[in-house]
Amino acid sequence: MIPPASLEALPFVQAANWTAAKPPPRKKWVVIHAMEYPEKPDSAEWCARYFAGLVGPAPRCSAHACVDSDTIVQCVGWDQVAWHAPGANSLGIGIEHAGYARQGLADWQDTYSRQMLELSAWLVAQLCTRFRIPVEFSNAADLRAGEAGITTHAEVTLAWPDKGSHTDPGKGFPMGDYLRRVRHYALDVGGA
Repeated sequence: MIPPASLEALPFVQAANWTAAKPPPRKKWVVIHAMEYPEKPDSAEWCARYFAGLVGPAPRCSAHACVDSDTIVQCVGWDQVAWHAPGANSLGIGIEHAGYARQGLADWQDTYSRQMLELSAWLVAQLCTRFRIPVEFSNAADLRAGEAGITTHAEVTLAWPDKGSHTDPGKGFPMGDYLRRVRHYALDVGGA
């Protein structure tokens, strides 16, 4: 896996639905999602086109970025509001990953997923450094208390159950190992 040169070097496909925030809110969370789409070589590109309304009607959702095993596609400006996790949209940066919430730990550890999570860890480290987000897991209680960190759509649902019912990226997601990889990259860029 060779990470991009910078966040600015990422391909960009504008999502159809997002909110321009003026002034932009200070981002406090990175929210990890599963696309509910197969692990394919072009999953990030497909998801970005889906958010843009280029593979059918535009959904009433979006994310800041989509990641697969070899590509990151940005869909919403980092300072803007993507529609990815009600309750955390304004203060969160949503990152979609190829795969499904139903995946077990072994599914998240195959070659494709390892490459994707490595690329994602690089991305999240860049974002944590830029927005001074600690590389720590934030559970539902932490979110309600306003504590910054890295979380999942499932935890956002637990924090604000009246706003959604998502469980991604699922119980099998290897959060401990993922956070270790994010910390590794964050140290490389002088953060967390």
